[in-house]
Amino acid sequence: MSVDSSELHIPARRSELAAARRYAGEVATAFGLDSESCYEFVYAVNEAVTNAIRHGAADEHGMIHLSVHAEADRLTFTVRDRGTFVTPVAEGTATSECGRGLALMADLADEVQLHTEPGSTTVRLSKARSPECVPARIRGG
Repeated sequence: MSVDSSELHIPARRSELAAARRYAGEVATAFGLDSESCYEFVYAVNEAVTNAIRHGAADEHGMIHLSVHAEADRLTFTVRDRGTFVTPVAEGTATSECGRGLALMADLADEVQLHTEPGSTTVRLSKARSPECVPARIRGG
């Protein structure tokens, strides 16, 4: 069976990052990403979830929303929060950690889409599976 879609809602707390990474890793492995692509995908997801927790806003239940969708050989992970995205402004030195999240995600994922509107920020990260990889079964989440 191929991965279709699943969702996970987590409390907007840093302590929940491990759950988000585990979810992304399980989905990426089941989808059939090779080990390097799986590592990159999970790292990009971790960055997106970290940004949603640190800079975004939870919904009325204190949650941020994660979902995954697969089509053919492309896996897309979506992170959605209720915050209003603010374009990062470079501060100080080039070693500043703030404002580098989107660039890091772009380096790790094949495609990054950012959709913003007042009260909603959505980040979509996509990674392609190499043709020789065969997907495993995935459980809903």
